[in-house]
Amino acid sequence: MRLVPRAEDTRVTALGGKKREIERKIRVREFVFGIQDGLISTVGLLSGISAATDSRRLVVLTGLAAAITGGISMAAGSYLSSRTEQQLFEKELSDQERLAAEAPYLAQEALLETLAAEGLDRPSAYRVVQTLAGRQDLLLRTVQEKVLGLGSAELSHPLMACLVMFLSFVVGSAVPLSPYLFAAGAGALTTSWSLSVATLLGVGVFKGRLTRQPLARSGLEFAGVALGAALLGWALGKFFATFGAAI
Repeated sequence: MRLVPRAEDTRVTALGGKKREIERKIRVREFVFGIQDGLISTVGLLSGISAATDSRRLVVLTGLAAAITGGISMAAGSYLSSRTEQQLFEKELSDQERLAAEAPYLAQEALLETLAAEGLDRPSAYRVVQTLAGRQDLLLRTVQEKVLGLGSAELSHPLMACLVMFLSFVVGSAVPLSPYLFAAGAGALTTSWSLSVATLLGVGVFKGRLTRQPLARSGLEFAGVALGAALLGWALGKFFATFGAAI
Protein backbone atom coordinates (compact mmCIF):
# COMPACT_ATOMS: atom_id res chain seq x y z
CA MET A 1 0.00 0.00 0.00
CA ARG A 2 1.28 3.46 -0.93
CA LEU A 3 1.13 5.90 1.96
CA VAL A 4 2.18 8.88 -0.15
CA PRO A 5 0.49 9.31 -3.53
CA ARG A 6 2.70 9.71 -6.55
CA ALA A 7 2.80 13.01 -8.44
CA GLU A 8 0.73 11.45 -11.22
CA ASP A 9 -2.00 10.43 -8.78
CA THR A 10 -2.11 13.95 -7.37
CA ARG A 11 -2.52 15.45 -10.83
CA VAL A 12 -5.29 13.00 -11.71
CA THR A 13 -7.13 13.80 -8.48
CA ALA A 14 -6.78 17.52 -9.17
CA LEU A 15 -8.20 17.10 -12.67
CA GLY A 16 -11.08 15.06 -11.29
CA GLY A 17 -11.97 17.90 -8.93
CA LYS A 18 -11.95 20.45 -11.75
CA LYS A 19 -15.50 19.55 -12.75
CA ARG A 20 -16.90 20.53 -9.34
CA GLU A 21 -14.77 23.66 -9.29
CA ILE A 22 -16.05 24.75 -12.71
CA GLU A 23 -19.64 24.10 -11.62
CA ARG A 24 -19.18 26.30 -8.55
CA LYS A 25 -17.63 29.09 -10.59
CA ILE A 26 -20.41 29.01 -13.16
CA ARG A 27 -23.02 29.23 -10.40
CA VAL A 28 -21.30 32.39 -9.19
CA ARG A 29 -22.70 34.09 -12.34
CA GLU A 30 -26.11 34.41 -10.62
CA PHE A 31 -24.44 36.04 -7.63
CA VAL A 32 -22.38 38.48 -9.68
CA PHE A 33 -25.25 39.28 -12.03
CA GLY A 34 -27.72 39.77 -9.17
CA ILE A 35 -25.41 42.05 -7.21
CA GLN A 36 -24.52 44.24 -10.16
CA ASP A 37 -28.06 44.43 -11.52
CA GLY A 38 -29.61 45.19 -8.14
CA LEU A 39 -27.00 47.80 -7.33
CA ILE A 40 -26.84 49.52 -10.70
CA SER A 41 -30.60 49.70 -11.23
CA THR A 42 -31.20 50.94 -7.68
CA VAL A 43 -28.42 53.52 -7.57
CA GLY A 44 -29.67 55.01 -10.82
CA LEU A 45 -33.27 55.05 -9.62
CA LEU A 46 -32.49 56.53 -6.20
CA SER A 47 -30.19 59.15 -7.70
CA GLY A 48 -33.02 60.29 -9.93
CA ILE A 49 -35.63 60.27 -7.16
CA SER A 50 -33.38 62.11 -4.69
CA ALA A 51 -32.62 64.73 -7.33
CA ALA A 52 -36.32 65.22 -8.00
CA THR A 53 -37.54 65.39 -4.38
CA ASP A 54 -36.31 66.23 -0.87
CA SER A 55 -38.50 63.56 0.72
CA ARG A 56 -36.30 60.94 2.36
CA ARG A 57 -39.38 58.83 3.04
CA LEU A 58 -40.24 58.73 -0.66
CA VAL A 59 -36.67 57.78 -1.61
CA VAL A 60 -36.55 54.96 0.96
CA LEU A 61 -39.96 53.56 0.01
CA THR A 62 -39.04 53.69 -3.66
CA GLY A 63 -35.77 51.88 -2.96
CA LEU A 64 -37.46 49.17 -0.89
CA ALA A 65 -40.13 48.61 -3.51
CA ALA A 66 -37.51 48.43 -6.27
CA ALA A 67 -35.38 45.96 -4.28
CA ILE A 68 -38.24 43.56 -3.51
CA THR A 69 -40.07 43.68 -6.84
CA GLY A 70 -36.82 43.64 -8.81
CA GLY A 71 -35.53 40.71 -6.79
CA ILE A 72 -38.72 38.73 -7.35
CA SER A 73 -38.70 39.52 -11.06
CA MET A 74 -35.05 38.55 -11.49
CA ALA A 75 -35.48 35.39 -9.42
CA ALA A 76 -38.50 34.32 -11.47
CA GLY A 77 -36.64 34.99 -14.70
CA SER A 78 -33.60 33.08 -13.47
CA TYR A 79 -35.74 30.10 -12.41
CA LEU A 80 -37.64 29.93 -15.69
CA SER A 81 -34.54 30.26 -17.86
CA SER A 82 -32.60 27.69 -15.82
CA ARG A 83 -35.56 25.32 -15.81
CA THR A 84 -35.97 25.67 -19.57
CA GLU A 85 -32.26 24.99 -20.08
CA GLN A 86 -32.48 21.94 -17.86
CA GLN A 87 -35.54 20.58 -19.69
CA LEU A 88 -33.90 21.06 -23.09
CA PHE A 89 -30.79 19.29 -21.82
CA GLU A 90 -32.84 16.38 -20.47
CA LYS A 91 -34.83 16.11 -23.70
CA GLU A 92 -31.68 15.89 -25.82
CA LEU A 93 -30.24 13.21 -23.55
CA SER A 94 -33.48 11.24 -23.70
CA ASP A 95 -33.59 11.50 -27.50
CA GLN A 96 -30.02 10.28 -27.77
CA GLU A 97 -30.66 7.36 -25.43
CA ARG A 98 -33.63 6.28 -27.53
CA LEU A 99 -31.69 6.69 -30.78
CA ALA A 100 -28.75 4.72 -29.42
CA ALA A 101 -31.08 1.90 -28.39
CA GLU A 102 -32.86 1.79 -31.75
CA ALA A 103 -29.90 2.40 -34.08
CA PRO A 104 -26.57 2.21 -32.20
CA TYR A 105 -24.59 2.35 -35.45
CA LEU A 106 -25.75 5.97 -35.99
CA ALA A 107 -24.19 7.08 -32.73
CA GLN A 108 -20.99 5.24 -33.56
CA GLU A 109 -20.82 6.77 -37.03
CA ALA A 110 -21.46 10.26 -35.68
CA LEU A 111 -18.69 9.89 -33.11
CA LEU A 112 -16.32 8.50 -35.74
CA GLU A 113 -16.91 11.49 -38.03
CA THR A 114 -16.52 13.95 -35.17
CA LEU A 115 -13.21 12.48 -34.02
CA ALA A 116 -11.94 12.47 -37.60
CA ALA A 117 -13.05 16.07 -38.10
CA GLU A 118 -11.13 17.09 -34.97
CA GLY A 119 -7.89 15.71 -36.44
CA LEU A 120 -7.72 12.09 -35.31
CA ASP A 121 -6.87 9.75 -38.18
CA ARG A 122 -9.72 7.45 -39.16
CA PRO A 123 -8.07 4.16 -38.09
CA SER A 124 -7.43 5.58 -34.62
CA ALA A 125 -10.91 7.09 -34.47
CA TYR A 126 -12.37 3.74 -35.50
CA ARG A 127 -10.48 1.95 -32.73
CA VAL A 128 -11.76 4.44 -30.16
CA VAL A 129 -15.34 3.94 -31.33
CA GLN A 130 -14.98 0.17 -31.33
CA THR A 131 -13.62 0.26 -27.80
CA LEU A 132 -16.52 2.40 -26.59
CA ALA A 133 -19.07 0.30 -28.47
CA GLY A 134 -18.74 -2.39 -25.82
CA ARG A 135 -20.08 0.03 -23.22
CA GLN A 136 -23.20 1.77 -24.48
CA ASP A 137 -23.33 4.14 -21.50
CA LEU A 138 -19.78 5.38 -22.16
CA LEU A 139 -20.44 5.59 -25.89
CA LEU A 140 -23.59 7.62 -25.32
CA ARG A 141 -21.88 9.96 -22.87
CA THR A 142 -19.02 10.53 -25.30
CA VAL A 143 -21.46 11.23 -28.14
CA GLN A 144 -23.29 13.73 -25.94
CA GLU A 145 -20.11 15.60 -25.14
CA LYS A 146 -18.17 15.31 -28.42
CA VAL A 147 -20.96 15.33 -31.01
CA LEU A 148 -23.73 17.35 -29.34
CA GLY A 149 -21.57 19.55 -27.12
CA LEU A 150 -23.63 18.66 -24.05
CA GLY A 151 -21.40 18.36 -21.01
CA SER A 152 -22.14 15.77 -18.37
CA ALA A 153 -21.88 18.35 -15.58
CA GLU A 154 -25.15 19.42 -14.03
CA LEU A 155 -24.59 23.15 -14.25
CA SER A 156 -28.16 24.38 -14.06
CA HIS A 157 -30.07 24.17 -10.76
CA PRO A 158 -33.25 26.26 -11.13
CA LEU A 159 -34.19 26.59 -7.44
CA MET A 160 -30.65 27.41 -6.36
CA ALA A 161 -30.26 29.90 -9.20
CA CYS A 162 -33.58 31.50 -8.22
CA LEU A 163 -32.63 31.86 -4.54
CA VAL A 164 -29.13 33.18 -5.25
CA MET A 165 -30.48 35.69 -7.77
CA PHE A 166 -33.11 37.04 -5.35
CA LEU A 167 -30.76 37.38 -2.39
CA SER A 168 -27.93 38.89 -4.41
CA PHE A 169 -30.29 41.39 -6.06
CA VAL A 170 -31.67 42.50 -2.68
CA VAL A 171 -28.17 42.76 -1.20
CA GLY A 172 -27.03 44.76 -4.21
CA SER A 173 -30.04 47.09 -3.89
CA ALA A 174 -29.38 47.60 -0.17
CA VAL A 175 -25.96 49.12 -0.83
CA PRO A 176 -27.12 52.40 -2.48
CA LEU A 177 -30.28 52.48 -0.33
CA SER A 178 -28.64 52.24 3.09
CA PRO A 179 -27.36 55.86 3.30
CA TYR A 180 -30.90 57.19 2.81
CA LEU A 181 -32.05 55.32 5.91
CA PHE A 182 -30.02 57.73 8.04
CA ALA A 183 -29.80 60.95 6.06
CA ALA A 184 -31.12 62.80 3.02
CA GLY A 185 -29.94 65.29 0.48
CA ALA A 186 -26.52 65.66 -1.07
CA GLY A 187 -24.74 63.84 1.76
CA ALA A 188 -26.79 60.68 1.34
CA LEU A 189 -26.49 60.89 -2.43
CA THR A 190 -22.69 61.16 -2.29
CA THR A 191 -22.42 58.32 0.23
CA SER A 192 -24.73 56.16 -1.89
CA TRP A 193 -22.57 56.74 -4.96
CA SER A 194 -19.36 56.06 -3.05
CA LEU A 195 -20.64 52.81 -1.54
CA SER A 196 -21.98 51.66 -4.90
CA VAL A 197 -18.75 52.31 -6.75
CA ALA A 198 -16.65 50.68 -4.01
CA THR A 199 -18.90 47.61 -3.88
CA LEU A 200 -18.89 47.05 -7.61
CA LEU A 201 -15.15 47.65 -7.66
CA GLY A 202 -14.85 44.74 -5.23
CA VAL A 203 -17.27 42.57 -7.23
CA GLY A 204 -15.30 43.32 -10.37
CA VAL A 205 -12.03 42.32 -8.71
CA PHE A 206 -13.69 39.13 -7.47
CA LYS A 207 -14.91 38.35 -10.99
CA GLY A 208 -11.43 39.07 -12.31
CA ARG A 209 -9.91 36.55 -9.90
CA LEU A 210 -12.38 33.87 -10.96
CA THR A 211 -11.78 34.44 -14.65
CA ARG A 212 -8.08 35.26 -14.30
CA GLN A 213 -8.54 38.63 -15.94
CA PRO A 214 -6.58 41.76 -14.94
CA LEU A 215 -8.02 42.69 -11.54
CA ALA A 216 -7.75 46.46 -11.97
CA ARG A 217 -9.46 46.46 -15.36
CA SER A 218 -12.24 44.16 -14.19
CA GLY A 219 -12.87 46.21 -11.05
CA LEU A 220 -12.80 49.56 -12.83
CA GLU A 221 -15.17 48.24 -15.49
CA PHE A 222 -17.82 47.36 -12.90
CA ALA A 223 -17.27 50.55 -10.90
CA GLY A 224 -17.43 52.72 -14.03
CA VAL A 225 -20.79 51.24 -15.02
CA ALA A 226 -22.17 51.92 -11.52
CA LEU A 227 -20.98 55.54 -11.55
CA GLY A 228 -22.35 56.06 -15.06
CA ALA A 229 -25.77 54.72 -14.01
CA ALA A 230 -25.79 56.98 -10.94
CA LEU A 231 -24.90 60.06 -12.97
CA LEU A 232 -27.51 59.26 -15.60
CA GLY A 233 -30.19 58.72 -12.98
CA TRP A 234 -29.26 61.95 -11.21
CA ALA A 235 -29.35 63.90 -14.49
CA LEU A 236 -32.76 62.48 -15.38
CA GLY A 237 -34.05 63.31 -11.92
CA LYS A 238 -32.86 66.91 -12.26
CA PHE A 239 -34.44 67.14 -15.71
CA PHE A 240 -37.81 65.85 -14.57
CA ALA A 241 -37.74 68.04 -11.46
CA THR A 242 -37.08 71.11 -13.62
CA PHE A 243 -39.66 70.00 -16.18
CA GLY A 244 -42.26 69.38 -13.46
CA ALA A 245 -41.64 72.81 -11.94
CA ALA A 246 -42.02 74.44 -15.36
CA ILE A 247 -45.48 72.96 -15.92
